[in-house]
Amino acid sequence: MHRHGRLWRASIELRRLRSEAILDGLLLVPIVLLFVFAPGGHWASPLTIALLIGANAVSNTVRFEIGAGSTSPSQLLWIPIWFSVPPAWITVVLGGSMALAGFVELARGDRKTPVWTGIFKAGDAWPALGPAIVFAIAGPQVASVHVAWIVAIAFAAQIAVDFAFTITTQKYLHGVPVGTQVRVMTWIAAIDAALAPVGLLIAIVMVTEPLAVVAAFPLIAVVAEFARERQDRLEQALQLSNAYRGTAQLMGDVLEADDAYTGGEHTQGVVNMAVAVGLELRLTPREMRDLEFGALLHDIGKLRIPNEVINKAGGLDAKEWEMIRRHPVYGQEMLNRVGGAMTDAGNIVRAHHERWDGLGYPDRLAGEDIPLAARIITACDSFSAMTTTRSYSPAMAHEAGLVELERCSGSQFDPKVVAALITVLERDPELSGNHGRSPLAAGISPVAAALGLRPLL
Repeated sequence: MHRHGRLWRASIELRRLRSEAILDGLLLVPIVLLFVFAPGGHWASPLTIALLIGANAVSNTVRFEIGAGSTSPSQLLWIPIWFSVPPAWITVVLGGSMALAGFVELARGDRKTPVWTGIFKAGDAWPALGPAIVFAIAGPQVASVHVAWIVAIAFAAQIAVDFAFTITTQKYLHGVPVGTQVRVMTWIAAIDAALAPVGLLIAIVMVTEPLAVVAAFPLIAVVAEFARERQDRLEQALQLSNAYRGTAQLMGDVLEADDAYTGGEHTQGVVNMAVAVGLELRLTPREMRDLEFGALLHDIGKLRIPNEVINKAGGLDAKEWEMIRRHPVYGQEMLNRVGGAMTDAGNIVRAHHERWDGLGYPDRLAGEDIPLAARIITACDSFSAMTTTRSYSPAMAHEAGLVELERCSGSQFDPKVVAALITVLERDPELSGNHGRSPLAAGISPVAAALGLRPLL
């Protein structure tokens, strides 16, 4: 989600710009209604307004990344702004301040995004509609502890609008499931709630001391430092993720160079089918990552077996069969040396020749004791082996392969996995080949697909 969010924010792709423009345009509708039905209110001094707009712009340049989105310490300034401008102007002032922050961010960055797109950041002011409506109903207020209950209602309205707006747009634009968004938004709401009392205190002091707004800057600086450190850790995590994926791809390329069948059409078909089955069974993002790596590298142990044995046209003798039966163990040993996420994939690789009835190898595991990802790869690997030409056997017809899957369901294969595999193969018969229409072919990782994220382009 972090990678997806960063790419989206840096993108100048037409769909993103059009979506931002539409959201900004729609924001004008409730703003106009507020001016029509609640035009009155008092203004603080021009100096106070200027300080608040500037401070809010500074706070909005602090990006604390959470999932595909981010938050900032702007709650410190939002509450003072509620008391400093008429209700109809709250969203306008905050939107303008956010746009200013967007211009500053883009101007000082090294991205190729046009600076003028900073105006789209004004659309982030949607949550301000909640407090604007509350203050329009409550009438003019002077900041004090006695109106804390109004502030609490306004804050609740802000969170409600923020949840509704963000969850709707993230679902429409990115495909993020509602449950995932709620978890992310809860963190953001908690951060805003922690800053809200400080924002109210600043608003109270500003009644007599307009320069009290500068008290927010040290706290903004502290949050900015934490945000910078968090971004550095996220960047390292993303680089490590890329390194694991790159390592898996490199090992897959080595396998393909050593054996065009094992590492080419066969492996890609297994990956395509396994990913589709994993999504059909609603595996979690972490499980999808391990499944993808396991499927890609399930035969990596064959690199330690002589090619004359792998490609032998006739039957294998007992010694040769023992060598073949050791390749899952060899694969796990190789991946354990890489460590990290590859260790998890290694456990799956070791078990990909186990059988549901316990008659597989190398550990004779049975039923649920076999990792689910390994059970998926077992079925996909077997179907691919049956329906592609090998040195020792011709390819079986697609329909015959499906019949064989059903025949072996409950003995060699997990019945649940077989049912899911048949479903995805009936939906896309080409999935078992090198060009199946899997999430990989659509340009989106299995982890992102498990999260529900759509391709950006």
